[in-house]
Amino acid sequence: MITTFLVASTLMFGSILNGSAQQSQALKEQAVVNQHLAGSALNITSATIGTSGSAYVRVSIDNTGSESVFDFSEMDVILKYTDDLDATNLTHLTFNSVSAGVNQWTVPVSGVQPDTFNPNAWDSDEVLTLDIQVTPSIKSGTSANIVVGTPQGVTDQSDLTNP
Repeated sequence: MITTFLVASTLMFGSILNGSAQQSQALKEQAVVNQHLAGSALNITSATIGTSGSAYVRVSIDNTGSESVFDFSEMDVILKYTDDLDATNLTHLTFNSVSAGVNQWTVPVSGVQPDTFNPNAWDSDEVLTLDIQVTPSIKSGTSANIVVGTPQGVTDQSDLTNP
């Protein structure tokens, strides 16, 4: 009887310790994520559609935080718009390091300004330009909404109007 009690107590105590260790590790990981989020911020300063009925969009975003972005392919760019058939399109665009193809975005040669601290990275107080191409085209006289997210999970959005 006492042996059963001791074995059961040992198993319960071991389970409690294991659960506490896992919870402690999860809290540490969450603290690291929160630290990255606290240092990250961005602001879409302009978003324009090329011409009336165009499939081309240009977006400028200011990195107002302290976290740098080194791998643009880890960013999220989403565009919601109305096409010429009055259909609503919600498109998650993919990154293309060379040029923007259909439903893709790219960073043009002059994409990060001023690119002084980490060449080819988007650092604090630098503006990143995105060139976007969507198909079907954005209907003239309608508005669209662009959402940009960093690898750290920080997002900003902006409305833009097609002339």
